[in-house]
Amino acid sequence: MSRCCPSPPSAPRGGSPARQPLGPGSGALDMLRCPSCLLLLWEPVTVSCGHTFCKSCLGVAVPSRCPLCQERLTLLGVGAARCNVVLCGLLEKCVERKSRLAWLVARVRDCLSHGDAREALRIAQKGIELAPDANSLRLCRAEAFVVLGQHQRALEDLDAVCRAEPGEHEILTREDTPQPCMAAALLDDADGGLAGSQVNGRSPVLSSSSAQAQDQKGEPLDSREDAGSDQDQGTATLSQLERWQEPELGTLAERQGRSLAGNAEETEAAECTQTCLEELLSLSDLECSLCIRMFFEPVTTPCGHTFCKECLERCLDHRPNCPLCKQSLREYLKAGSYSPTMLLQDIMLATFPSQLAERRELHQAEMAELSNLTKNIPIFVCTMSFPGIACPLHVFEPRYRLMIRRCQETGTRRFGMCVYENGKSFADYGCMLEIRQIELLADGRSLVDTIGRRRFRVLSRGHRDGYNTADIEYLEDRKVAGEELQELQCLHESTYRLAQRFCEHRDLASRHTLMQHGPLPEKEEDIQASADGPTWCWWLISVLPLDPSYQMHLFSTTSLRSRLSQLQRILAALLQPPPTRHLLPELSPQGRV
Repeated sequence: MSRCCPSPPSAPRGGSPARQPLGPGSGALDMLRCPSCLLLLWEPVTVSCGHTFCKSCLGVAVPSRCPLCQERLTLLGVGAARCNVVLCGLLEKCVERKSRLAWLVARVRDCLSHGDAREALRIAQKGIELAPDANSLRLCRAEAFVVLGQHQRALEDLDAVCRAEPGEHEILTREDTPQPCMAAALLDDADGGLAGSQVNGRSPVLSSSSAQAQDQKGEPLDSREDAGSDQDQGTATLSQLERWQEPELGTLAERQGRSLAGNAEETEAAECTQTCLEELLSLSDLECSLCIRMFFEPVTTPCGHTFCKECLERCLDHRPNCPLCKQSLREYLKAGSYSPTMLLQDIMLATFPSQLAERRELHQAEMAELSNLTKNIPIFVCTMSFPGIACPLHVFEPRYRLMIRRCQETGTRRFGMCVYENGKSFADYGCMLEIRQIELLADGRSLVDTIGRRRFRVLSRGHRDGYNTADIEYLEDRKVAGEELQELQCLHESTYRLAQRFCEHRDLASRHTLMQHGPLPEKEEDIQASADGPTWCWWLISVLPLDPSYQMHLFSTTSLRSRLSQLQRILAALLQPPPTRHLLPELSPQGRV
């Protein structure tokens, strides 16, 4: 016969509960423990840094920093922490009902021992919803009701336990139970399994059927008390009256007085869970709902759903909402930092190591293909760009968001820029741009600061995930030496002086143009050091009022002498007095060459 006595919890202790991890052979269960309370996860919440905790351990308001890594935490657009849907499903599938009940009871006991009766009541009620026939949870809920002063509801739970297991329990009230007289009166009013109760002195004891209770060994409780002071004797008596037994849970005194290392039930559950992770889980339990493949770099949104990092980013390129529940993820998108869900990664590594390795190899092969800067390079079809010249971009199309992100992930930080050309999708020549800085906006758009690096010629065209690609070869100016180099140097000097005069002529070079493109770059000491020639030539081509087709002609030439000669003629024409400038054949009526 077991005895039911709702007793107040022990005084709250400072710091974390005194629990130790299980020993070897229980690694799977350790993996499913909350790193804060060291109990099995209950309502797991994955915070913004990627660590997972029990919802109750985080509290009503998420702490400002992660208890493990101390990274600053934010909810990013949701009012309260949301449970991780995938982890909830895995826990329900891997931990059998017997273990879950022991787990819930341990959670309630932990809350009561720390003085958090309301949280203990919330967990117990949730557990009873999941397992209405769990008498152990009803006993825990009764204890929480007593602490909160709701004695009538506590007695209702105890009555339900007695009705469910008639003759198996006694209901006792302790001397230190709040308002013992009220409790006695409520007990007198209770019916059913509480009949035949009586109150003795200040500590009313209501027994069910036996005049003298015995423990599991068959010895009377009174005969096993140690002789000592009155206080010790009273305490020992109360401890005996607290003793109750659920077949699968052990006694209350044993559970309250031991650590997890000595918990035989949880050790057995750990060994069971070790098998469960391998036998009960399948690849479908760890699949991304977007790509229908095993998670790779799984990230959990503030709304609690989990996806592959790349899959989620591609969805957010089109719409800043969760693909499943449509929760707004604008703030999450603006933060631009998607930390992987570490617990899911650990579970995948423990259960499906070979499949995870194959998934990683596939990703690495894709990244290697994207890293090639001559084959299938991404092409941004937009404007004319030049080597050494800044090219700021406003990226808003989903296909180009994906392209820019891939350039970042591969580490190349480079893509090609070409102008549109009828019948070809883009021109035969372009410039390789390097990303210097990206500013992400809340709606997924981005401001990208790039600079031109190398010229190239398009060999073939293609497509990848909506954007253009091309096989290319890089252009390089022909090198000269001897007298030809001296002549080229003189031409370079004279053309640069004309460029300086052009910049000083306020009518031709407006302040707005110079502010947009910056000042004229300095001369290089070695004019053949760069494969594309002096940077100031490209700066000049970008600010001169030239027809796009003529710009492309200057861009594609690989002769520095030819490029300098044409620039010299254009500058000389622009610097002539207005009455004679229109007579030059190179200039169109609109003043463009």
